[in-house]
Amino acid sequence: MGKLKRFVVVSAVVGVMIWLVAESAGITPAQNQARIMLAELNQREGEVFRENYAVRSGVSALASGLLVEVLEKGKGQSPQAGDWVKVHYRGQFIDGRDFDNSWRRQQPTTLAITDAIEGWQRVIPSMQVGDRVRLVVPPQLAYGQRGSGPVGPEQTLIFEIELLDVMVEEDALAGIVTQSS
Repeated sequence: MGKLKRFVVVSAVVGVMIWLVAESAGITPAQNQARIMLAELNQREGEVFRENYAVRSGVSALASGLLVEVLEKGKGQSPQAGDWVKVHYRGQFIDGRDFDNSWRRQQPTTLAITDAIEGWQRVIPSMQVGDRVRLVVPPQLAYGQRGSGPVGPEQTLIFEIELLDVMVEEDALAGIVTQSS
């Protein structure tokens, strides 16, 4: 079989497989196409936002594309990559709408750094208790193509994070159980 024929056959098989997966997930081809278009739009808007944000005074751009702005400097201990931390945070879309806010809930969040999105994992170990930072997180360091909950595919996100405490796992888990009781 020639290379062109093989390419056409493989492409047709892949197309049918994608259609079958989409159908089994309850996603129509039109919905899939709309999601692809939304991802492309989010990606373009995020790139423009990050380019404009990166030139602001006090903003550091990391090689990964993560933008970091220190809002308040703390004096406490710094966590290690495998530690648990207690933080207050606000997650926003680039248009300024909140999609999550622990300050509004009046309930800080306790989590293992390794359970956070990659953008957080890269920054939290360099923070000290008392630090408050604003991160502009490109999609590949957040929720990427899949999105999550209210976050769509390929969205750039803004997080303001205040590091409240560095915790050992047992204390963190005990605190989580107490909070949910």
